[in-house]
Amino acid sequence: MESLGARASWTVAGAVVISWAFLLYGYGDSYPWLAYVEVLVGLFGLGVVAIAWLHNGDSIPRTLGWVTLGVSVLVFLLWCWIQVRVAPNYGTDEAAFDQYAAQLVQHGHNPYAVSMAKSFNIFHVSPDGYTFRLNGTPVTTLSYPALSFLLYLPFLIIGWSSQLAIGVNVIAWATGIALAYWLLPRAMKPMAIVLGSLGVYTGFAVGGVTDALYIPFLVIAVYQWDKFAALRGWRKWISPTAMGLAVSIKQTPWFVLVFLLVGLYLHATYKGESARKGRRVVGSYLWRVLFIFLIPNFVFIVASPSDWLRGVLTPIFGNAVPAGQGWIALSNFLGVGGSSVHLYTFLELTVVLLSLIAFIVFYPRTKAIAILIPSIVLFFSERSFASYLVMLLLPALVAACSIQLDAPPSVPLMEYLWGSTIRRTIVIGSLGLFGIALLATTLFEQPVKLEIQSVTTTGQLATVIDATVNVTNNTGHSIHPVFSSEGGGAITAPWNITTGPKSLSANSSATYVIQAPNFFAQPSLSGGFQIVALTTSPAAMSVSGPYTPTNWHVNLNPEAVNKPVLIGIPTTFEAQVLNSTNNAVDRAGIPVYLGQVSYAQQGLIFTEAVINKGQIGQTPIEARTNSQGVATFVITGTQASIDPVYFEANLINSQASYPYGYSDIVPIRFESSGS
Repeated sequence: MESLGARASWTVAGAVVISWAFLLYGYGDSYPWLAYVEVLVGLFGLGVVAIAWLHNGDSIPRTLGWVTLGVSVLVFLLWCWIQVRVAPNYGTDEAAFDQYAAQLVQHGHNPYAVSMAKSFNIFHVSPDGYTFRLNGTPVTTLSYPALSFLLYLPFLIIGWSSQLAIGVNVIAWATGIALAYWLLPRAMKPMAIVLGSLGVYTGFAVGGVTDALYIPFLVIAVYQWDKFAALRGWRKWISPTAMGLAVSIKQTPWFVLVFLLVGLYLHATYKGESARKGRRVVGSYLWRVLFIFLIPNFVFIVASPSDWLRGVLTPIFGNAVPAGQGWIALSNFLGVGGSSVHLYTFLELTVVLLSLIAFIVFYPRTKAIAILIPSIVLFFSERSFASYLVMLLLPALVAACSIQLDAPPSVPLMEYLWGSTIRRTIVIGSLGLFGIALLATTLFEQPVKLEIQSVTTTGQLATVIDATVNVTNNTGHSIHPVFSSEGGGAITAPWNITTGPKSLSANSSATYVIQAPNFFAQPSLSGGFQIVALTTSPAAMSVSGPYTPTNWHVNLNPEAVNKPVLIGIPTTFEAQVLNSTNNAVDRAGIPVYLGQVSYAQQGLIFTEAVINKGQIGQTPIEARTNSQGVATFVITGTQASIDPVYFEANLINSQASYPYGYSDIVPIRFESSGS
């Protein structure tokens, strides 16, 4: 069975290599030489799968395993290079902050005492990449410990500045994969390739999510963490040094450190050793971590303790807009509870406490997931982004596979939990406290009720520029709401209030007309969106119901006219109205509009075709559907032209009168009979 498991694992790893070849295939038109890489990588992946089942041993040859790792990492680096060429802008404020901070240090400035606002423009960060506070202002203070930006300093000194943050991020993730492969037992090595190549991780690495920077250090720190007490000499410094560097980059490893210290204590005392020995082991580990942590941070702490402390605590106490893929999503999208972010703080602290209790009481069963537990804690945070939830999986895998798993009780888990009065009491009490904390975040309604009344769109661009919203203050005091929109989980820059009071009295309602501040804040009509109201008293984000435009759309038949059409010769198009699953809407009388325009190299040109016996060049022309949901348009060219005429059909929302449901564009070249 072990042999089958190893073969299956390498089969999946080979499939991952093949998938990298497929990803490169799409860029062959821009970089033709990629065809060589794509073919060789695809063939290599197939070879790995074949050898996994042909080889006589339990796994593929050791050398081939390392070569597979090398190929997957190199192709990942190549793919990232292409992504940077395609989209060179920094995708997050954290990447911009870190590189800008390093540049400030290079010129002798303390980045904790300087606004990071200039970095938005320097590194072309879209407003969608900003972190907003509940008062509507973006976070502009450096928000991480010093190693988060000092890592860039050596590269800046040698002259590398272009795309430095992304480059270091990608290198860090590739290093993390390689370290995990090296440290994992042979049977688990392919999982480093598989896990490290998942799109969520590679997308984060090239997208500017800087959690990748601490991964190599954390992988080293948690490897065989339970052997720390038995180590001597310089080896005793390896894990705490790596952990000290990890906690000097971002705050997520702080949670890991807490559970690791508890784990060290439990491991030291589990087999009858004294509590004094456990405290000694924890103290020995902790002082080394703190010493390493102070090395990159000391200068900045001494220079301005308040600025440094305010910066590193910004993610925790910065009053940022609640967001993420964890429990908070129920409030952000469904409007379930969410009356105050402080309730989520209470929930998170409750989960921390209960997780520590469970870790201690049910040890050693919980030993294998010691590094994973912080992800469970962060799932219930008011800012529970995917990076907090998944970035610890690779270090957790290394830890679980490298520690000595003390034999847990042989009884089944549920029987073990209920097998004694103490454990049963702890389970019931913990579940009760957890349930109370969950209910607190879901039962109390949001302070503001929002109802989207109507929208103004950009027409063919299919975005919303204005929204009319009915707003009700459910609190007993006046509020100063800040409005924004939410689409795809991202909160945009605050919208401008063009109509409506700045202060909304207690238990009163008002109608607001709000305006998107920039193009990035304009929601797309194709996927729906929500309007949100941010308040600081109470600290909360309230959301409207989703505004989902009618999801019908139009399909033109024929979908392409591949040969020139003589002027004066009619061409008939059938415009079929379809629903969201491309099934025909069998309804008569639906108005469909067909427009014409010529997109020439020098700009738009008004055209002179005739649609349905209208005037020459008239656009758009309306036609009504028959009982099968089909509107018919007859097009006749009146003038030959080098540039084709482009035809596109759309629908009109009957209540708000905005266009939507555009068809694909069909170009027609008209020529005279003598051409």
